[in-house]
Amino acid sequence: MAALRIARILSCLLVPATSLSVAHAQTYPNKPVRVISAYAAGGTNELAARPIINYLSTALGQQFLLEAKPGANGNIGAMDVVKAAPDGYTLLFNTSSQVTINPALYKMPFDAVKDLTPIIMVSANSLALIVSSSVPVSNFKEFLAYAKANPGKLAYSSAGNGSINHLSGELLAMQTKTELLHVPYGGGGPALTAVVAGDVAFIVQSAGGLVFPHIKSGKVRILGISSPKRLQQIPDVPTFAELGLPDYKVRSGTGFMGPAGMPRAIVTKINGEINKYLNSPEGQKQYDALGVELANGTPEDMGQNIREELARWSAVVKNAGIKLE
Repeated sequence: MAALRIARILSCLLVPATSLSVAHAQTYPNKPVRVISAYAAGGTNELAARPIINYLSTALGQQFLLEAKPGANGNIGAMDVVKAAPDGYTLLFNTSSQVTINPALYKMPFDAVKDLTPIIMVSANSLALIVSSSVPVSNFKEFLAYAKANPGKLAYSSAGNGSINHLSGELLAMQTKTELLHVPYGGGGPALTAVVAGDVAFIVQSAGGLVFPHIKSGKVRILGISSPKRLQQIPDVPTFAELGLPDYKVRSGTGFMGPAGMPRAIVTKINGEINKYLNSPEGQKQYDALGVELANGTPEDMGQNIREELARWSAVVKNAGIKLE
């Protein structure tokens, strides 16, 4: 009987908190919402975030304001969210590298699993092997032969040390048993420009809308894609599994997260609205035009993906002996 009375007391104490959370979600948002992008304005991160930001502002009747806070490979912007009140009015539009690569490379100022609340994955872009037309190869077999004939000389660009382009290049070298030369740049835009100009041989990055014009102009060619199946936009490009690298499963994701402790009801509301947009004809048309592969799903799906990718990239960093100065 005593146990029953305790259970009833606990139940009475919990109901008001639950009711408050639901009530909060019903009125949310009642003021503008900051969405932090931890990378420079005008890049691929902003391109992926902007359509959803515009949709949420209309659908929920309050402005969702995208704010660029670059620095420390995404850690500065993420910390802004970690320190914010967990009320849903400060969100993070993150890339996978912020929460799955950085912990393997840096002494992190926060715990990506414990200090952030997953809301929804927006994209899970396949990465492509994008080669400059100045390199005398037309397919992946020729690329490997050329790399093995020029050990340590075939250069690839990246957005910087520790970026997903960098680690994807290291993973490619490991799985193909080749020696490749890493050349870091100060961002994804300059890194791609270097390939287009022929200053470096290749880059491993998303085959999104920024790349398509250079394919059409003949400045670059794509030799392989990390998606499970061929992409509709580039149907002639084989997957890495088809090319004999079934374990080359590199993808670059984006998504929304919030501070730890966000009310579940608000997380569910944001997740539901974004899912609605991503599954709509309008949303799919917008992202198809950008060359973005949509993900969506539940907060739990995003949390599971983060844990799996953390393990993958930690192993690459350790095996390649990558240390950032």
